[in-house]
Amino acid sequence: MATCSLKRKIDLPIEKVWSLIGDFTKSPAPEIMIVVEKEGDPSAGGVGSIRMITIGKTRVREILDTVNPPHSLTYRIIGSGPMKEYHGKVNLEGKEGTTIYHWHADIKPKIPLTGYILCKVAKGAINTFIDALEKHHT
Repeated sequence: MATCSLKRKIDLPIEKVWSLIGDFTKSPAPEIMIVVEKEGDPSAGGVGSIRMITIGKTRVREILDTVNPPHSLTYRIIGSGPMKEYHGKVNLEGKEGTTIYHWHADIKPKIPLTGYILCKVAKGAINTFIDALEKHHT
């Protein structure tokens, strides 16, 4: 199992960041393509939603597992080529009109010893995601 993490400051208040990422079915920026395959439970913040998300050259299917607005969400990548398992978590921390974006993922690769590479690809996708948020909303 490979463990990946990233922490970045975003110059937007936590409520704004949550409004952009908390709806699992909406794209927060034009560079991020989202195709909704299944709507989740609206009374539970969309838990159960399944989406195909494309960030740069990375394309994966994700399912939303939990939400705790405006602080956290957990998700899994499903049916993805090089990974047996991927469990991701995003935590947001509001700080003086900005947001600290904490991302953490546990990845179990199909091919032994490739976890480092998968973490590098995932971190690149998350950084591209945050860059798009900042570009279009700051």
